[in-house]
Order: sequence, then structure tokens, then C-alpha cells
Amino acid sequence: MNSSRPLSRRKLLAALGAAGAVMAAGSLPSAVKARGAETLIHNVKEYGALGQGSYGDTDSAGIQSAVHAAAQTGGIVYIPAGRYILTKPVQLKSGIRIMGAGISLTTLTATAGCAFTSLPPASDIEIASLSFHGGSAPGPVASPVEDSIISLLQASHVSITDCRFFTLSSPVLLRNCHSCRVDHCDFELILGNIPGKPHYGTGIYCSGGEGHTFFRNTFKSVTNTAVYLDGGCSRSVIQSNDVTYIDQYAFLVQSDQAAEPAARIDIIYNRITNLDAAKSGITAILLKRNVSGCTVSHNEITGLDGDGIRLEGDQESGKLQPADHTLHGNVLKGIKGNGVVISNAVRASVHGGTFRNLGASGIHIESRGETGSRETAASGNLFSGCKTAGIRISGKKSTGSLLFGNGGTGNGQNVLDEGTGTVKDSF
Repeated sequence: MNSSRPLSRRKLLAALGAAGAVMAAGSLPSAVKARGAETLIHNVKEYGALGQGSYGDTDSAGIQSAVHAAAQTGGIVYIPAGRYILTKPVQLKSGIRIMGAGISLTTLTATAGCAFTSLPPASDIEIASLSFHGGSAPGPVASPVEDSIISLLQASHVSITDCRFFTLSSPVLLRNCHSCRVDHCDFELILGNIPGKPHYGTGIYCSGGEGHTFFRNTFKSVTNTAVYLDGGCSRSVIQSNDVTYIDQYAFLVQSDQAAEPAARIDIIYNRITNLDAAKSGITAILLKRNVSGCTVSHNEITGLDGDGIRLEGDQESGKLQPADHTLHGNVLKGIKGNGVVISNAVRASVHGGTFRNLGASGIHIESRGETGSRETAASGNLFSGCKTAGIRISGKKSTGSLLFGNGGTGNGQNVLDEGTGTVKDSF
């Protein structure tokens, strides 16, 4: 996504449908009928918003009034070029579309931390072509109830596209939402790391819910996690995103509840790199505890001081272990730690991967605490320049590993096996 490109006139008119012809002919009145009487286009400036960067409730009230009007017919709220200061969240309604003039033209600053929120069960909402920038009002501000720029609870079929999030703590928060999509958005300088608030410093945070798609977004300089799926969030896709300069994780999927596993997450075709930055202890992709049936495929992970992909289970009871994951066709190179770590996970399959110039092992299967890793299969992988080993199995509780069809050269050892019951062919 080109963050400097405004929304073109042609693209805007096409997106607005039949009402675009009215816009092309002249100024946009407060309510322009489009597609018959079923849809209206509402220009927020006709409802009192100024977009002049001035503090006060004028912009919040104007946009909210336009939203209320559009909600009556399922219409479009148009926010033209300008800098809008939101001193209180705008409450979205079902069936509306919020559209700016482009991320280089329409900027929103939420001084209390939240720009858009909704009361459940809102649905069929679109947010497009807006730039959200950090900022605060002069003087003291009360602690906000909502502290994420877009904060949705039990919403469904929400689309956030062609937006920019810059110098913020929490851009997108989805709680028990369904079928939401974030695509072609830029997240840059996402700051904050506060205990008890995992959504701080995270680009997109989801707690519960399912059916989400996060596609072709860029994340740069994120202090926590680019995309964090928590609380059993399932059946979602993280695809074709570009992540650079992370402090902890690019993608984290986690569930700490035995009754609410996170399942069926596809993490595919993403590019993750820290460009050899000095920040250490990074894990690009982490599947933690009660997570099952995920596919991690065709990701390119480079230039990290840490591990590439990690499956990490409970060290005590063994009840919360990643299970039945497929890692296929990933490329991991120039990483100072391990390429893939299987730690207290069961029935993981790692195949068709490329591991080059790693500071530890290509694949490390390990057991920690009272539990271990079981029935890991590694096949058809290529290892080159792995300092410790191509494949390392550590701990007697790492049992039943199956290694076949792997190859490579220039590794510390090809296979370093300290596990139990390993079945392997020649390397």
C-alpha cells in the first residue's frame, strides 16, 4: 500500500456507486439519494464537522450526526479532506460505510484514545480511506472506557480497508467479533507495552470470535505484536502481510483455556524481517498452549535475533499443548536462533522448508518441565549452515519423532538426537 497516495476521484465515485454521478456534477449536499431511496451519502461537514484540526466536540458531534442519519437507510458517511479531532468516540451503526478522501487527505485524531466503537450486535460496517494519527487534547483527559482507535464488541461483517494507523497504542481491537476483514492497511509506530493490556503495542488484537481475514497489511515498528489472536479466536486467515521491525512477535495465536481452543488459523505467504536490527529475543510466529489444527505455510522469515516459528505448550500439566499443526514451505534464513521450535507440542508436521544460516538449529524438538513433544514429523526439508544442527531433538520426553527425506550441508551436525523412539532415515 502506498501511504502517500490519495483516494482518486474515479475510485471514490466508483465506490459510491450511482451517487457518484451526483458528486461529479458538483458539491455534495447533506443527503444525496443513491440507488433509489435505499441509500444516502452524508457529508460530515454538512452536519457540523469542520476538519480544521481544532479542539472541541464539533468534529465528533458532526460525524456522529452523519452516522445517525446514515443508519436510517444504510448509507455512506463521507469524511472529506481535513484533520478531524475526535474528543469522544463515534458510535457506529449497522449497515453504514465510513469513507474518507484518502489516507494522505483525511486524518482523524482521537484525543481520548478511541475513534470508532459500536454497541453489539452491530453488523455490515465498512471503514475505508482514512488515516488515524496519535494525539491528545490539551489539559487533563479522563481515563477512557475504550482505549483502542477502532474498538468493536460482538460485531460481524466489518471491513477496514485502505487505512493508515500511525503513532498509536492500540489501532484495532475486536472482542468476540465474527467475519471481520482488515486489508491493505498500514500500521506504523505502534507503541506501548503495559502488563495486563496485551492490545497495547499490538496492531490488531482479537479476543474470541472467528472467521477473520487480515490480508496485505504492512506493519512497521511494532512494540508488541502485529496480529494477536487470543481467547480462542479461530478459523481465521493471516495472509500476505509485510512485517518489519518488531519487538516481540509478528503473529501470536494463544489460548489459555482448555474449553476454548484456538483452532484452524492459516498463517500464509507473509514476509517478516527485522533487517538484522539489534533487538533480541524475537519470535516471528508463536502458537502457544491450547491451539490446534493451524497451517503455517510459505512464510519468509529473515534477519531476526531470535526464533522463526515456535509451537509452545504447557510445561506442567500437559493439558494445554499445541496440536496437529502443519508447517509447510517456509523459508527461514539469517536468524540467530532456531528456525522452528517444537516445545511440548504434539503431532506437528514440518515439511518442505528451507533453513539457511541459522545461529542454532533448523528444527529443534524439545521437552520442558513435566511434559514433552510427541510424534513430530519432519520431511523434505533443506538445511544449510545451521550452527548447531539441521534437526535437534533434546530431552527424553521428546518421543516418537519421524524424520525422513531431509537433506543439506554445512551444518554443525545433520541430526542431533537425544530423544526417545526416533525413527529416521539417512540425512
